[in-house]
Amino acid sequence: MQDALAALEKNYMNLNQQLNMLSVNCTADQKSALMNQVVAARTAYWSCVNKAFHDDDPQVVSLTSQLNAANKQLSNAVQQMGDITATLNQITQAVTIATGLAALVIAA
Repeated sequence: MQDALAALEKNYMNLNQQLNMLSVNCTADQKSALMNQVVAARTAYWSCVNKAFHDDDPQVVSLTSQLNAANKQLSNAVQQMGDITATLNQITQAVTIATGLAALVIAA
């Protein structure tokens, strides 16, 4: 699996696996925002399955690196979950990067 697709998959799977725990700690508005981010992460991932990226494209390399770092920060934020707003901000940041990376997929 390409690094870019693996990063997109990790982003979506992490959010999906933590959805119940995260939503318990959210207000109704935060739950809605969380669901929007999960849908965006899922769309980014599934739009790239069975497609390819130009792995030598500096933009792909940069966004993959940024997404890997954001995924790590997101995992830490979810584990520590001291502030749901900060966690939701981490989710939004990671999904924004994932969406930008998914936009660079090559049509198969």
